[in-house]
Amino acid sequence: MKLKPMNVLDAGLLYFESPDTPMHIGGVQVLKLPPRAGRDYVRKLREQMMQFPADGAPFNYRLASGTSKLGLPVWEVLDKVDLEEHVFHHALPYPGGERELLQLVSRLNSGLLDRSRPLWEQHLIEGLDGGRYATFTRIHHALMDGRWGIKLAQATTSPDSRVRNLPPYWAVKFEGERADWPAAERAVKAVFKAAAKATQAAKGAGIPVWWNRQRQEIQAGIETMAELRKAFGRLVDSFRHPGDDRLVPVYSAPRTILDGRLTARRELAVVRLDLERIERIAHGHEVKVNDVVLSLCGGALRRYLAERAALPDKPLIVGMPMAIRRPEGRAAGNAVVTTQVSLATHLADPLERLVAVHGSSSHAKELVRDMSSTTALTVYMVVTGLPYILAQLAGQAERVHVQNLVLSNIPGLRTRRYVNGALVEADYPMSLLVPGQAMNITVISHDKQLHVAVLVCPSLVPQPQRVADAIAEELDTLEKAGNRSIAALRGSAARKDIGETPKSAARSITRGSAQSVAGKTAPTRRVRRSPRSHS
Repeated sequence: MKLKPMNVLDAGLLYFESPDTPMHIGGVQVLKLPPRAGRDYVRKLREQMMQFPADGAPFNYRLASGTSKLGLPVWEVLDKVDLEEHVFHHALPYPGGERELLQLVSRLNSGLLDRSRPLWEQHLIEGLDGGRYATFTRIHHALMDGRWGIKLAQATTSPDSRVRNLPPYWAVKFEGERADWPAAERAVKAVFKAAAKATQAAKGAGIPVWWNRQRQEIQAGIETMAELRKAFGRLVDSFRHPGDDRLVPVYSAPRTILDGRLTARRELAVVRLDLERIERIAHGHEVKVNDVVLSLCGGALRRYLAERAALPDKPLIVGMPMAIRRPEGRAAGNAVVTTQVSLATHLADPLERLVAVHGSSSHAKELVRDMSSTTALTVYMVVTGLPYILAQLAGQAERVHVQNLVLSNIPGLRTRRYVNGALVEADYPMSLLVPGQAMNITVISHDKQLHVAVLVCPSLVPQPQRVADAIAEELDTLEKAGNRSIAALRGSAARKDIGETPKSAARSITRGSAQSVAGKTAPTRRVRRSPRSHS
């Protein structure tokens, strides 16, 4: 039996998983049937996919019963995987609309993956109206992250509708390994390792030789500790300037109905947005596309909470995953830290909210850019990760309040894609809910659109489709507000910055543009649904 060691991060995802907080991720694809497809197309598609064995990492990894020498779980590498236990076929009930699809996916997504098997599933769903079918995938986060998900999308789709025999994702072979534990751990360990070796070397000859070999490792560890102290100091400094809207003090997120003890139930809501419209707004106001997305989500959540008389006076705080430079020694991929950004939900004016969100997100990025990748990974692991781990051990995870929700904007595939001749109409990424946070919003670019997935625990957050629809409504509102100059808003935001030089203040806020969003706007593209609630 071949065993594969597991790193600390992946082990943590398994250790702290519970029936109420499953740690799998996934996605939903909606596809147009190819021309001349028969009524049994999906059944035959499953038969074709079953011809591809799951004989590569990580799809042939199963959780082993033992542990490593460090006490961590290990993967057992299987020679053969029974695809009957992983690939499933479903049919939607009449009328087979988006509502019925989302109901089925929400039910399939609730609950844990079976740990006696490799931790992934593929669901093929027929009966979707308009000559379409869908797929739903879920895979444990310990096996895969978002970076691998994009690679899978590239390998299993094509820009050419004539291409056939594309493999299913479990048959894709990747070179290299997943990103491993941060280099910060190695830097800290180097100091202790060097001290132990010094004791041994002092007992005999060869101390100068040993010192030459170890000096650089010791120096790296010392420099890392000094940089960590400086980085933590900058985060603590955010508490000293409560009037600066750009700064998000640690643990300053307000308590809302989005927070609480989760149940096992999950519900998905979706919406599609015209990316060109968002890009015009971003260009017109000299901000990033991600700033506009954050502002739209902030406005939507403001509407949702206000309708329930639950809007807090303080702005909601979102956790924003941010890719950073890969640390030296990482086997593959980018490292990711989760920074905290204000959604400015306390501001009713959409342009004021956009300015505030841009300032907050820019400041968060500046904090990370000023750190090395090793320091950033360590600091944000301690600030946002360690409290959850300790609270989870104590059974009080919902009491840790770093942010109100996580919002990810993933750079997807910007061109039209096909799967063996079937056009991919929609691609909705699905993340997970962390303890105490009942909502996650994930956005991905796809074929000149942004596809938005709102995942909630409906026991705490009912009717999530209202949030998704409100995001589209906010896009209309922000476009209409675009004819106003933001020069006055720019000056107001600058006056709120405390202790900054004019140069740094100018970098932190919107640089200002009286230019209105030009061009004729296309109508908002929304996912069709029944007038009835999803809940």
